[in-house]
Amino acid sequence: MVTVPVSTGHVILLVEDNPGDADLIRDQLADHRERPDLLHHAPDLAEAGRWLRAHAADAVLLDLRLPDGFGVGCIEAIRASAPDVPIVVLTGIDDERLALSCIAAGAQDYLAKHELRPQHLRRAIGYAIARSREAAERGRADGLQRRLAAIVESSSDAIVSTALDGTITSWNAGAERIFGYASDEAIGQPVHDVIRLAATDVTTEGLTLRTAECEKGTVEVARQRRNGDVLTLSVVDCVLRDATGTIIGRAAIYRDVTGSRRRDQELRRRNDELVARERQMRALTARLHAVREEERSRMSREVHDELGQLLTGLKMDVRWVAKRLAPDVTSPVAEKLAEAERLIDSTVITVQRIALELRPSALDALGLPAAIRDEARRFERRTGIATRFEVSDEVQPATDVATAFFRIFQELLTNVARHAGASSVHISLAGGPVAWVLVVADNGVGMPGDEFQRVLSLGSGAAGERRVRSLGLLGIMERAESLGGTVSVSGGAGEGTMVTVRIPRVAVEDQHASRPDR
Repeated sequence: MVTVPVSTGHVILLVEDNPGDADLIRDQLADHRERPDLLHHAPDLAEAGRWLRAHAADAVLLDLRLPDGFGVGCIEAIRASAPDVPIVVLTGIDDERLALSCIAAGAQDYLAKHELRPQHLRRAIGYAIARSREAAERGRADGLQRRLAAIVESSSDAIVSTALDGTITSWNAGAERIFGYASDEAIGQPVHDVIRLAATDVTTEGLTLRTAECEKGTVEVARQRRNGDVLTLSVVDCVLRDATGTIIGRAAIYRDVTGSRRRDQELRRRNDELVARERQMRALTARLHAVREEERSRMSREVHDELGQLLTGLKMDVRWVAKRLAPDVTSPVAEKLAEAERLIDSTVITVQRIALELRPSALDALGLPAAIRDEARRFERRTGIATRFEVSDEVQPATDVATAFFRIFQELLTNVARHAGASSVHISLAGGPVAWVLVVADNGVGMPGDEFQRVLSLGSGAAGERRVRSLGLLGIMERAESLGGTVSVSGGAGEGTMVTVRIPRVAVEDQHASRPDR
């Protein structure tokens, strides 16, 4: 192998066994000063094959009489090593039939050595390289077009193109499946006759040519199948342009979303039913709370008034009997009367406590702040847990809100006594122009991580996450939500627990405005 660094132009492999002819060809290429080439020389096909497998050549100058090959076989040998390299035949055999055979075998040109001129050689090399590159580009373009055509044809979406007059020019298998027309039935037909508007939709997307390209993005339309079924289709469409930028037609991609839209509608319907049912359940829960509070108030009054009066009368009778006994006489009867009076006093205290638990009189007589202070003092006396409260007397919400706050407060104190292991509790009740806020914070053991996460999930309002061990917390949240309020829990293990209940004024006022008179 001989390499002559003539220039940095085309890389050319000369396959020639005659040293004189090789020198002649080298000289002719060297005379070309405008674009000199880099010439490599191989004396036979074997050496040429090894070089081509290791290097890239822009062209091969090939003799047909070589030590290891002759005629068309030489072209086939080069093709085996470099299938795409352009070949220019340089031979002393002036035979037209052989020349045609060489061209048929893949040679780009056929030059006779005895007629060889520098300009002819350079032109032949240039043409061969240009034709080879053009063929390669055309092959790549054809391959790309075939791949795109395969993608279009295999797509489950309908891909349709039309000419400027609305005549269908392409119709893939997805279009056949969606619209029910075979390609030979659709191509050449007006698009309005094949892709028909549904009576429920007058949108012409996918039917009318626009001069803007895909400016609206995806739209949904209603169209008819061949059998009259109405389809919901998601459409993306745009204009088609030629190489000069002139509009030559348009294309549209239709995706059948009928099934998914039906499922969406069914899911929305079921969700609306669930929302309505939840609203009804909350209304029922609120009504049950109201009825229970009314019943508690009635029972509290009856226990306090009627049973209290009876016990008072009974105590007066016992005292009357005791006064009728001789003062200096000690008898079992006197002892029994004294014991009966003590028992009546204890019963009166129990009756008062039951009446208070059923419905605290301070809530109705003095309002929510006083009721919370009284309940906190009783809690402190009963449990020994110190209470500190910041309660504004100006907080006087409506009766139903006050009752809800008080019952929530009672449940929170019960949770503190049962679970917190706390030594103190801080209570605050405040009201502003936007909402009333109750905060109960203890310094106890707090909540374990898993239980705290369950409480947070409960507070998020997700229906599927409303499983929590504490029915008390569930009741607290139901009461607050029935008035449009929220409950938030903060704190973790060893950090104590703080519960914040917030009821907005607007939600309560709206409920009162929409509530029918009973």
